[in-house]
Amino acid sequence: MEELKLKIVLVDNNTTELTSFIASVERALPGTNVVSVTSDLSGIEIAKAMDPDVIVIDVSLVEDHGLEISQIVKKEVALQITPMLFISNLESDQQIRMNAIALGAEAFLNKPFDDAILITQLKAMAKIKERNMLVKARTEQLETLVEIRTKELKQEILKYNLSEKELLENQNKFKTYIEKAPVGIIVIDDLGRKIDVNEKTCQLTGYSKDEILNLSIEDHFIAKDLPKVFTEFRKLKNEGFAEGEFRSKNKDGQKCWIALSGAKINDNSFIVFHSDISERKEHEQRIEYLSYHDSLTDVNNRAFFEDEIERLDTICQLPLSIINADVNGLKLINDALGHAVGDKVLKEAARALSRCTRENDILARVGGDEFSILLPQTNCEEVELIVEQLQFACNDTTVNVGSNNLVLSISLGYATKTEISESFANTLMTAEDYMYRRKLLIRDSFHSSLLQLMRTSLFERSNETEEHAARLVVLTGKLGKAMGLNEEKLNELQLFSTLHDIGKISIDNSILTKAGSLTDIEFVEMKKHSEIGYRIAMASPDFKSIAEYILSHHERWDGKGYPQGISEEEIPLLSRILSVVDAYDAMTSDRSYRKAMTTENAIAEIENNSGTQFDPQIAKIFAKMLRSPNLF
Repeated sequence: MEELKLKIVLVDNNTTELTSFIASVERALPGTNVVSVTSDLSGIEIAKAMDPDVIVIDVSLVEDHGLEISQIVKKEVALQITPMLFISNLESDQQIRMNAIALGAEAFLNKPFDDAILITQLKAMAKIKERNMLVKARTEQLETLVEIRTKELKQEILKYNLSEKELLENQNKFKTYIEKAPVGIIVIDDLGRKIDVNEKTCQLTGYSKDEILNLSIEDHFIAKDLPKVFTEFRKLKNEGFAEGEFRSKNKDGQKCWIALSGAKINDNSFIVFHSDISERKEHEQRIEYLSYHDSLTDVNNRAFFEDEIERLDTICQLPLSIINADVNGLKLINDALGHAVGDKVLKEAARALSRCTRENDILARVGGDEFSILLPQTNCEEVELIVEQLQFACNDTTVNVGSNNLVLSISLGYATKTEISESFANTLMTAEDYMYRRKLLIRDSFHSSLLQLMRTSLFERSNETEEHAARLVVLTGKLGKAMGLNEEKLNELQLFSTLHDIGKISIDNSILTKAGSLTDIEFVEMKKHSEIGYRIAMASPDFKSIAEYILSHHERWDGKGYPQGISEEEIPLLSRILSVVDAYDAMTSDRSYRKAMTTENAIAEIENNSGTQFDPQIAKIFAKMLRSPNLF
């Protein structure tokens, strides 16, 4: 597919944001030409010479020049069909935005930019420019055709004093031109009654010519747009020209958007051109939707939420309450189970919160793992009941992880503004503080249950088994006691033996269950499990003490291990202990790709690798322990 190459004029007095904007566009749309100017009005002259696909203007410049920039742009004939995209900070004055749009801005985009939305906006602006050019070209073509033919008719009448028959023939020719026009054409009288229509009009509406001539204006438009239609008709009669975009009804009842432009023929008749602009309107509505909705969960986004706070923070909406909701353990879920599972958790959280949200409440995703609900005219007692319903709905929601289910865990906090003099920012802080206190109360228990689910999932989808973990606990415990470890270290060793391979939960199934040797690429992927396990353990206060052991359990005495390549006593003692025991258990257990070794052969292998792979002192103690008749 050919890459889209746009011409863009960017008017912005912030050089940093100019650079960021250009970088984002060039990254997503290679070959796009972006010409940037700063605070003076030279951008207008550059735009006239360049004929860009879109003009991007910082709203702060609009404010500085009293909307002069947008007025000049729309007065320039060469730029009237070029769409304008205004960019602004969230704090920009709402009235400035409204004035800018009233003067012709096609769209508005807030800083900082989301790259995907920015590029979607620019592509949509290009589509608008393309359609504007097409409509203009068609209109100019038709106007030129009408003008040329009218002059020809006048000249022929004056020169040859055409007979009535000849005039009729020429009128038929002119009618043929109208009939072949690429846009819909309707001729109406001063009462709005249709005199004639062309074939394109029949195609656009689905009606036959006779049916259209017998329909009233009310039959063509939806009721809500009729006042605007009649306003433009009065303008057509009084000023000789009118135009607008309206929602129309086809014969089959399907609604569509049409663009109308009309001109006066004489005191009693008018010509109206119309075309279907439904596709452009659909793109515009999609862009507007994306500007105010979270693409993952389909609820409102932060930009919309902050606009709604500004709208609702009034005395008539008091008491105004807010609920803050934070999804527990999302980072741990993303690290351990993958972002696909994390996204499922966020979607289920949005659904659970939506089920308890009333019609006038505003639910939005305001951060990576945070949601907020704005509740107008809701007192403290009412919001408490809603929080109870939300907590019940979340506790009753599960997310499928393989053959297991993860119970949705969300921390909720709320606060209510009762006096107009109160700052709603303080209300927000109160709700957040309450939410974080609740989060601390349930964090440990949630992390423990999540880790248990991860262990279960790991055993189900890999060669790791609960029996293997149990054997490691027994053997490392015996070896630890033989080495004289104290009770605290023995407890850590037991926990570490149980969770040392927890990072494998993020490794692809095809690698975990592969029968035979791994390829170089697969082995690189497999080696990541030590670091993933470290991050998982660090996310839970109960397991931070064993995080370093998990990170280092594949290091070698000679420094040729991974992931850090440390050697000898740089490797934590418990990691060195597990390295020996894990290797022994692996050698003496049946695997899908080989049969188990005998105990004596496994001991010999450990002794052979003493001082290279294994700590020689630990290997010696372990070999002696295994040969003891009282071991098992």
